Amino acid sequence: MKQHLPTNLASGAGITVTVNNVTIDCNNFKLGNLAAGASNTAVGISATGRNNVIVRNCGIRGWRTGVQLSDGAYRVESNVLDFNRQTGIFVSGDGSSVRNNEVISTGGSTIPALTDFHGINVSGDVDINGNLVDGVTATATTNGNAYGIRTENSSASTVGSNIVRNLAKAGSGARRGIWNQNGAHNTIFGNTIVMDGNLIAGEAGLRCGDGLILNGASRDNTILGTGLLGTALGLLNCTSVSGDYVNPL
Repeated sequence: MKQHLPTNLASGAGITVTVNNVTIDCNNFKLGNLAAGASNTAVGISATGRNNVIVRNCGIRGWRTGVQLSDGAYRVESNVLDFNRQTGIFVSGDGSSVRNNEVISTGGSTIPALTDFHGINVSGDVDINGNLVDGVTATATTNGNAYGIRTENSSASTVGSNIVRNLAKAGSGARRGIWNQNGAHNTIFGNTIVMDGNLIAGEAGLRCGDGLILNGASRDNTILGTGLLGTALGLLNCTSVSGDYVNPL
């Protein structure tokens, strides 16, 4: 990109990648869709079934999902995603990575059916390292879950050196800092997670898996502000190797 690209898309995608071996480098320019409002269903950058696709140095703002790359091999790095309405980054596909991104102020969609809001959401063996997730606000009417980082079906991934803070649920929903779901053998290390308030059942600062054997190993993670009643949920279903620290204050 050589300049900012403002759009007003109620649906569809700002950029769709339809071939393999593509690098989208925005040169720190912005791909914006704030004008479409909080009910838009559009995606900033989209791809399905592609390999060796890289998205870097982009400002991505105002989409329902900022980056949505599915069922392939992708790298999403060094982007700033802010004010996206439901999800900052979604990536699925073994061997992909999400690293060194800033995902800020996610949430605000007015689509009634939505219940899950994510800073970063991945599926498969995807590595997630060095990202900042600051502010995920669920805006569902009755049951909205706010995830900082969520992995699904990851069996040999690393989640390391990320910062997650300022999560806000809606109604009877839950706050989940780093939440690993339906996976095992993952390594979760060196993350800082700030929860700000008593955690309750269904919430967690860091969750390594679903409670089965060999969910994952955790080390050197710092989980703060879980509240006195939620200290046990600060670090959930993890094999803590060394250095994990949970402080309720």
